[in-house]
Amino acid sequence: MIVISGSFVRQGAAFAQKGVISRLQSTAALTTDSTRYVDLMNQLASQFQHRQLDTCFLYLCKAREVAQRLGYERGEAAAYRGLGSYYAYRDNSYLSFRFYIDALNLYKELGDSAGICQTCMHLGVYYQFEKQYDEAGEYMKRALDISKGLKNDSILMTLRANYYFIYLSNLRAGRSSDFVDRKRANRALAIARQMGARAGDERLLLYTGMLQAQELIYGKSDEAEGVARLIALVGEAQRKGYVYHAMYGSSHLASYKARNHLADSLIFQRQMVRLALEGGFRELALPVVAKLYAWYDNHNKSDSASLYGSIMLDIMEKEEQSKTQGELDYIDYYMQEKKLRALQLQHDYQQQLLDKKGMESRSRYVVIIFLTVLLVLTVLLLIDVNRSHRRSRRNAVQLREKNREISEKNALLRTNDDFKNKLISLIAHDFRVPLNHIIDITNLLKDESLEYDQATSLFRKLETKSVHTLHVFDSILRWIRSQLSGFVYTPAVCRPAVMIREALEILKDNCTEKALHIHLDIPDQLQLLADREMLQFVHRNLLHNAVKFSPVQGALHVAAMVEGDMVTISFSDEGRGIDPGMLQHLFEYRNREKDRGRTNGGAGLALIICKDFMDKMGGTIQAINNPGNGSTFSYTLPLAKDGIIQEQ
Repeated sequence: MIVISGSFVRQGAAFAQKGVISRLQSTAALTTDSTRYVDLMNQLASQFQHRQLDTCFLYLCKAREVAQRLGYERGEAAAYRGLGSYYAYRDNSYLSFRFYIDALNLYKELGDSAGICQTCMHLGVYYQFEKQYDEAGEYMKRALDISKGLKNDSILMTLRANYYFIYLSNLRAGRSSDFVDRKRANRALAIARQMGARAGDERLLLYTGMLQAQELIYGKSDEAEGVARLIALVGEAQRKGYVYHAMYGSSHLASYKARNHLADSLIFQRQMVRLALEGGFRELALPVVAKLYAWYDNHNKSDSASLYGSIMLDIMEKEEQSKTQGELDYIDYYMQEKKLRALQLQHDYQQQLLDKKGMESRSRYVVIIFLTVLLVLTVLLLIDVNRSHRRSRRNAVQLREKNREISEKNALLRTNDDFKNKLISLIAHDFRVPLNHIIDITNLLKDESLEYDQATSLFRKLETKSVHTLHVFDSILRWIRSQLSGFVYTPAVCRPAVMIREALEILKDNCTEKALHIHLDIPDQLQLLADREMLQFVHRNLLHNAVKFSPVQGALHVAAMVEGDMVTISFSDEGRGIDPGMLQHLFEYRNREKDRGRTNGGAGLALIICKDFMDKMGGTIQAINNPGNGSTFSYTLPLAKDGIIQEQ
């Protein structure tokens, strides 16, 4: 279970005191869009972070929206840091990490030491739960170094508490650390609790109290006393409305009871699930719900097993929806940055027009001066005319250069707009099918009474569909970056035989289900020049299509052919082949709503990206129908120097 404490800096009196939420809400109702409004939204999000996670997310979205509109970067950074914590509680490590990094980059641009310190602390805790202990230690060290120059007690006491938390995490995992030892960790925890008591910070007092209770339990100094304290703190947290703290304490009590085979373990597990659902911490309760379901099912208590099975399916369905929506929101945020760049180009263009008009005004003024001088002295007029001629020639050169730059930037704007429209159309179609498959599987699990083996098989399919959807999403992001951020192709030596075996591992279940015969006829020593990630994307999609459209007990042939300095890798299946009407347009972008054949099911976007990647790598990709049945997809890339090593 993830524990992240103190996501925002508290100002003035401790914000956990009674009545603070109502005062903040009243103040926010009277405050229009302003930096003050953004700060209030972030503060309200902090208040609800450990009470009601969904409400916390709404306030964070408001804070981010207004901060971006006003250009208030400090408030935007605070909202990103809060979203990092939100997605950590949602068990979405990818978006949690991305928002933490966005917040850290903004704080670095602002030179905000306090913000950098807090974000480094959160990244340290993030890496601790990802079991990347070296990275966790580096970020916590950075936060501690920065904190030496700070005078903010809220940051200092939260940092000390999390310093102890990392020690406790290492203790439970049976891992020693050069960065944290027991003596310093206990001293940091004691100081944090003293500071929390002086500040009247209820959340920190609950958090540090639970950590001290765990020290008694896991340190085996006085387990009975530790359990008693933890039970009392859970009750206090429930009375004061700190749902997350009560859930956290209940989880540790359940773990302790289960480890010691005590009968009341189920009571604390059920309590933890109830609190998680009440506070919106659904994803964190999923492992416990699964254990309860398994226990009741094994003991033939069908009513309770059915209840927790329904809860488990509901959590998984909402988790998938949350992850999908969060990733789409992040894409929207990425596209907003692109729009800002376009607006900046428009601003530069308008500035150039103003400069041009100003230059024309200066030229007219010079002409007037020349005419006046003409009346005064003919000789000076001749000199000025000659000078004006030379200046006009330079101005003409400058104008031609400016017009050329304006034309190039207009062409860039048109290209970016066309790319945006194509991308939106592709995503709208090609994401719908895999997500509908996932929804169909979850509905089947929810509505039908299935055997355990059948449910396990469907869960495995659900995992496979989710992984494939995530691969498609990652590939789209990579494609976007290659189109927009000045992609430079650097070829490397790749071994297609090794890479294709890796790609087949992802499709192992599909191949087994269809009892396919895979014939890989590529020498292990064969080498070619390509970008490994781009080439592996092509392998995954061509293999996925071949497996998908192969009949049961069919054969799939993967072969290599070297011709001169080029090598061709082909993927042949025994499926129904490709619709001849689609064959010549297979790698082109077009409206696919009316298309039928091999491209349905998400292959459309994938094949377009494959074609784009091959173009960037100096290769080609093609598809043909086999004379008998099935089809063959193949690509051609340059052979690496000494690409085939002769066997000794």
